Amino acid sequence: MTKTTVLKPLILLSGFLFLCALAHASNPLFYYSLAEVAIDQGQYKTADSLLEIAYRIDPRSEEVIVERLNVLYYLQDDARLISFAEDVLSKGIVIQEVYIMLAHSYLATGDAKRAKEILTEGLQQSDEPGPLYFEFYRIALKEENGTEAMQYLHRVEAETNDPDLLFQIAMEYARLQDNVMLEMTLRRVLALDPKFSQALIWLGDFYYNNKEFYKAIKELEHLLGNSQDATMISMRQLLLSYYFTQQFEQVLEMSDYFPLESMDSVQKRMFFFAAYKAQKFPEAIEYGEILLAEKENMEPDRLQELYEMMAVSEIQLHNYKQANEYFLAINDERFLLPHLNIIPFIVGETGDVSLFHSLLDYADSTHADTLSCTLKALLAYNYAKVDSLELSKKYISEVDLKLCMDNYPIVLLSYAKLKTGISDDSVYAFLEMRPNKEMTSAQWLGQYYADIEDIEKAENYFSQALEQDSTNLDLYLNVAQFYNEHKLFEQEIATLEQGVQFFPENADLLNWLGYSLTEHNIHLEEAQIM
Repeated sequence: MTKTTVLKPLILLSGFLFLCALAHASNPLFYYSLAEVAIDQGQYKTADSLLEIAYRIDPRSEEVIVERLNVLYYLQDDARLISFAEDVLSKGIVIQEVYIMLAHSYLATGDAKRAKEILTEGLQQSDEPGPLYFEFYRIALKEENGTEAMQYLHRVEAETNDPDLLFQIAMEYARLQDNVMLEMTLRRVLALDPKFSQALIWLGDFYYNNKEFYKAIKELEHLLGNSQDATMISMRQLLLSYYFTQQFEQVLEMSDYFPLESMDSVQKRMFFFAAYKAQKFPEAIEYGEILLAEKENMEPDRLQELYEMMAVSEIQLHNYKQANEYFLAINDERFLLPHLNIIPFIVGETGDVSLFHSLLDYADSTHADTLSCTLKALLAYNYAKVDSLELSKKYISEVDLKLCMDNYPIVLLSYAKLKTGISDDSVYAFLEMRPNKEMTSAQWLGQYYADIEDIEKAENYFSQALEQDSTNLDLYLNVAQFYNEHKLFEQEIATLEQGVQFFPENADLLNWLGYSLTEHNIHLEEAQIM
């Protein structure tokens, strides 16, 4: 601090005093105002001198009296405070603060008897006895008379509706660890003044520490938007209360109170998890990338879980290559197992079968035979898709179907077998081994050949399928769609007419048939009926 900054307030104050002296000011407001300036500058002794002058000019000014008492209390000058307060009372002036602060100073000097006498006088003069009884409570505490102290405390509570005094009482209950009375008194404060911020903070803290998170939220939410009242502790408690009650949208809405640069690792993880659970995947990825930058300090399981959630987030945003990279970063395959339903899709989108190999190594090492069998079928299928036929044959040969006798691996292997040159009849027989044959083997083969544009074989198998499963409405629609796509309109219409024989009132079949007949100028009279 420079000499100039020290001297400037003194010069200003001296200037004020000089001007007042010149004007022979007799208005106490001048001195009171100067005293306020002195207080702002931390010059309490000067303020006392100014307030003493103001008191002499107007000894009945309540503002001057109370302010001087406050200054003397700050200076811890009990002797002068007692002298001043006794002088005020001798003039017949009744101000409650005078009795309270005078009693406090007598008590500080060891004269509890005189303190009680002063408070008793105050009770006779006051319409609001609560603050005076509160001082009796403090005296009883000083005298270590617990029973009498509690009697006074309960009496204060009964005698007052002043939120400030009730809050002081609540703080005493907090000190005494009387949680029932603490909660009750704080609720009373808020009934009288719903915006009493300290009561909101304390009651929110009380509920939070008792794990009553919904109640904590109800109180602490009142502090949102009021940065002057909200404390960092109360905002952290509100954040955690939202998190523990799985109100993840609200967690994210509190990001303004927790700047990224000041977040600890726990808070970063909370915001990441909240964004993930709220399906705000761009935000989840943003927080996740920040966490990954600090992965050296992360517990192994936490890191695996982070990779897993980042992969799922990328999948939701259709970033399959990035999702695959996050899955591949996982070195504990247990975190991959919940995603066996989506991993084949990721492999299909990226063409990278590395995840299958990782999972196969895990399955073999843990003797998870069914999983191993299924993964070999997946590898056979995916290698066949990219025409790596020797590798596909390798995994076909390694499958022990007894270990995974289910539709899924059988269908995968059927595709691989066809691609690697195994005959249709053999594959047909293989498909017949499926435990669930909702789709006939003929239809499956028809669809396979339709997909690879072998129209003749597709038509052949679809015809077989219609003979085998003539009451399957969806089959007629699918086969008709196949013929339509390949501009085989007569076969399309024949298939629809065959379907109408079994489903004469089905609107889809009738409308489609009528449209096709009209479009191709076939059987117009019949089309009009449709």
